[in-house]
Amino acid sequence: MRPALGRVLVVDDEANITDAVRRALERVGYAVDVAAGPEEAWARLEQSMPAVVICDVRLHEADGMDLLARVQESHPEVAVIMMTGYSSIESAVGSIKAGAVDYLAKPFNPEQLRHAVAKAIEQRRLLEENRYLRSALAQGAAAHIVVGESRAMRQLFETAQKVAAADSSVLIMGKSGTGKEVLARFVHASSPRADRPFVTVNCAAIPANLIESELFGHRRGAFTGAVYSRRGSFELADGSTLFLDEIGEMPVELQSKILRALEERRVKRVGSDEAVDVDVRIIAASNKDLEAETKAGRFREDLFWRLNVVQLVVPPLAERPEDVVPLARHFLASYAREQKKPVADFSADVLEAFRRYAWPGNVRELRNAVERAVIFAEAGAPIRLAHLPAYLRPGGTGESPAPARPFRTLKEVEADYIREVLDACDGNRTRTAEVLGLSVVTLWRKLKRENGESDEDTGTLIGL
Repeated sequence: MRPALGRVLVVDDEANITDAVRRALERVGYAVDVAAGPEEAWARLEQSMPAVVICDVRLHEADGMDLLARVQESHPEVAVIMMTGYSSIESAVGSIKAGAVDYLAKPFNPEQLRHAVAKAIEQRRLLEENRYLRSALAQGAAAHIVVGESRAMRQLFETAQKVAAADSSVLIMGKSGTGKEVLARFVHASSPRADRPFVTVNCAAIPANLIESELFGHRRGAFTGAVYSRRGSFELADGSTLFLDEIGEMPVELQSKILRALEERRVKRVGSDEAVDVDVRIIAASNKDLEAETKAGRFREDLFWRLNVVQLVVPPLAERPEDVVPLARHFLASYAREQKKPVADFSADVLEAFRRYAWPGNVRELRNAVERAVIFAEAGAPIRLAHLPAYLRPGGTGESPAPARPFRTLKEVEADYIREVLDACDGNRTRTAEVLGLSVVTLWRKLKRENGESDEDTGTLIGL
């Protein structure tokens, strides 16, 4: 049985101290390693990557403050608690200023010790969660509240709420932009793991040569640029939920390692032979038909069935037109608040344009259209047709341009839509790829093929 509370490294040259600390912490569920000096401590730290290091200020071989500085420089995510038998205000303040999260003066009782460790782990957890939230906000991926009046969406979220209570893997299927990540966040927020960070990995956005390190972490020196050891997403999601977005884009050779991690509930960092236990719930999402991908040999069948314990399918926006206006109004309120610009509502002709449009880009396209409209709208006035992207406005005849689209080929529709989004994003390919739900490399290749150039003509990618 794996320890539930985390791993702690205790560094002291007195064996009676390390033994007492080990017993006090193991009794309540921590995994504890001990070291008598800084070099042994560093080797154990690199090997097991503890959540907390407890170190004596004075060691025979070296100053414990030197180890604190070294940990701060190379492993800032590890919390350090200093302890000493030479208690003084100066040493306590010095430790905290140097980066320690707490200070224990000997003698201390087991309850003081356990409280300090629990507080250190919680502090690091909050910092980690804040980092993920800032990252999600920067990418425009912060979850919105669930908005939908259609029967299909009500049933979907009712099912998702039931699924959340279990600990089974979930596979979310749906076209790009339908809101798969929102649904995944809803499942996590409704689960017993809700108080832990929701960790996301976009499998389509990470280069193939880096995704293994992103998922499993690496040891220092494992490859060029690995200047310090790093925990991967599986370890960061320990006790929580790991969302693998666009898992259909994951290289086949890495899929076997994902499967092994799920079955064994342990991972190995790149460059390390030591396995680390993890307790992770997986939610995966894809805009591809993964069952068809398995038959084509592009996705492992055993991994598909391991993920597909429960499957949730998010319908495209075109199949639930009654959700368009409520979603648009939700986004309007959100962006008006974000931009500190009070906007009355949508004009009647804007609402009609919303209802008549096919929304091939789904909820993401609607969200971006509303964000653009709020930017160009006047404060206190309603959103008008002039504030919408050109392709949403009737062409002077009062008709939506959508009806002409079924008579064109799928390639033409895709090419035109990519160009429309690229124009709306002022030529910014990174933003365009995000809106379309593609990796930058995939978008780049589609644009090259549209221009009649083969992938072999391209050479090294510049600016990606």
